[in-house]
Parts: sequence; C-alpha cells; structure tokens
Amino acid sequence: MEEILSMLGFIVLVAILMFIDLKVGKTQHHVMTLKSAALWTVFWIGAGVLFGFSLLIWGHHIHSIHSMEDLSLIIQKHHHMINISGLSFDEALKLYRQNLTIEYFTGYFIEKSLSLDNIFVWLLIFMSFNVPEKSYKDILFWGIVGAVVFRFIFIFGLSSLLSAFEWVLFIFAAILLYTGIRMFFRKKDNEEKEKEKYKNHFLVKWFSKFRHFYPEYDRGFFFKKGGFTFVTGSFLVLCIIELTDVIFAIDSIPAIFAITADPFIIYFSNIFAILGLRALFFLIYHGLRSLYYLNYGLGALLTLMGVKILAADWLHEIGFTNVHSLILVLSIITITIVASLLKKNHSKVKVNVEK
Repeated sequence: MEEILSMLGFIVLVAILMFIDLKVGKTQHHVMTLKSAALWTVFWIGAGVLFGFSLLIWGHHIHSIHSMEDLSLIIQKHHHMINISGLSFDEALKLYRQNLTIEYFTGYFIEKSLSLDNIFVWLLIFMSFNVPEKSYKDILFWGIVGAVVFRFIFIFGLSSLLSAFEWVLFIFAAILLYTGIRMFFRKKDNEEKEKEKYKNHFLVKWFSKFRHFYPEYDRGFFFKKGGFTFVTGSFLVLCIIELTDVIFAIDSIPAIFAITADPFIIYFSNIFAILGLRALFFLIYHGLRSLYYLNYGLGALLTLMGVKILAADWLHEIGFTNVHSLILVLSIITITIVASLLKKNHSKVKVNVEK
C-alpha cells in the first residue's frame, strides 16, 4: 500500500511542477529568452537535486520497510550493492537510504546527459519542418507529458520482465554496448542530410494521406471546421518527437538498470531528468548549439553501463560500489563538456587569427 501511495505522491508532485511550468510559460513569450531558459534550467536541476536528497529521509517508505527482514528482502530483490550484516536496523536503514540517493543521482545524471542527444534531434526536427518559434513551447510541453506517461509504462514493464527473466539484463548489456560503440564511430552528418531524413519520415507520408490534415502550425494540435476534426502540422511534429523519445528510451533506460533494479528509483530519476528538457532546449537553442565531443561522451557512458552489467559480480568482489559509478558518470560528463567548450573556443581563436 505504501508503494502505491509513494507513486501517487510522486505523480501529484510532478503534476504540480508541470502545472507551474505551464502557467508561468503562458505569461511569458513563446520563445524563452536565454536568461529565462537558464533560470528555469537551474530551477529544474534544483528540484531534481532536492528530491534526491529527500530520499535520505524518507527513502525507506517507498517499499514499506519496517523491519530488518523487510530490508533484506528489498536489497535482495532489487540487487542493491550494500552489505548490512552486523548492523543494527537503524544503521542498516541509514545505509540503505544513502545507497538509494546515490542510485538516484547516478541515474539522474546519466539520463540528463543522454537527453542532450534528444534535444539536438528535436532542434533538427523543428528546423526540418520549418516550425515557427512560437509553436516550440507547446509542442515541447506536451512532448514531455507524453514522455512522463510512456516512461512509466516502459520502466515498470521492463522491471516486471526482469523479475521474471533475469537473463533479460544481458540483452540490456548488449544494447548498451552496441549503441555505445556505434556512437564512437558515428559520423557528424551534414545538417541538411539530417533534415531531409525527417522530411521523409514514415509519419509524414501517413499524415499526408489523411484527408483532414492541415499542415500549418497556427491552429494548435486540432481544430474543427465544417463538422470535421482536422489535425495540424504541430500534431505531426509532436508525434515524431514522441517517437524519437521512445527510440532514445531504449538506450537510456537500460543504462539506469545497470545501476539499480528498483523501478521506483529508475522512474524518479528519469522523470526529474526530463522535466527540465524544455528549458534546457531553449538554453541550447540560444547558446550551446553544439558539443563537439558529445558522441564520444555518450558512447563512453553507455559502454560503461553495458560493461557494468556484464561484470557485476566481479566488480562487487573488488569493492566497486555505486559511489564509484556516480564518480565515473560525473567525470565523463564533465570531461565531455569541458573538452567540447575548449574545442569551440580554440576554433573561434583560430578563425579570428586567420582573419
């Protein structure tokens, strides 16, 4: 019962935060300014961090842990990398909550970094279909709402599958290794080529056959005319964005399963990572158009998580914990961003010197 209440409480919290975002967004311009995007990004990261630290206080309530027996069963069920033998119940509970917090933050930072790839793809989609800037915010808002719902189904579905068939975890490892290695060798395609790819998307062909399709962006997602309901270009773009999120989730969610098998922690970290994507999109849109080494950083992250699944027993034996995972994840993200910014600045200096 406590698990259901925890999830309902979390859903209510997310709904309140998204309502605030929607209401405040309606009082602002359609396109967030750089300053507004930066402030909202700080707000969403702050909310995610605050929630993570709150697990230090109430984390044990998620699974109704009231005895050492309850705690031992949950640790075994979700494969938490902690040893509570010889500890009192209070000490064991404290260690468990600390471990939940570390798992949450590791999952949060993995999902946040992988979501950068989503954002660059979204930007290409908008450019491909010549979506007016004033339509960006609404499409992104409802795209994130769809992602929140879909992630719930996907994460808890995968968790149930993993509980029944543990070997599924090795399929996750294979997906992560394949995607991670492929990212290292992924060519930086010409932007026009990428745009053309989305223009020829199968959804575009399907929508174009629909009799009541209105390809413009000035009427919301749907509108009625002459007794018929028309779907608009905004709805088409929204569908393509949702589909790309599904594809990206196939990579990102198994990466977090490499950290923890607890579906609640995976869902909490996933949702807080994607809640701020709209603000992060406009931050990138205004100022951070490219991170040169992003492919290598994301490839390293996914490969690391794939190896972690395959070598879990050996890593446990040598004392590798989730703290080490968190340090590695943060190190890869930091190195990727710093190296990309240095590369960008070096290129600017070179151009100025040549002039």
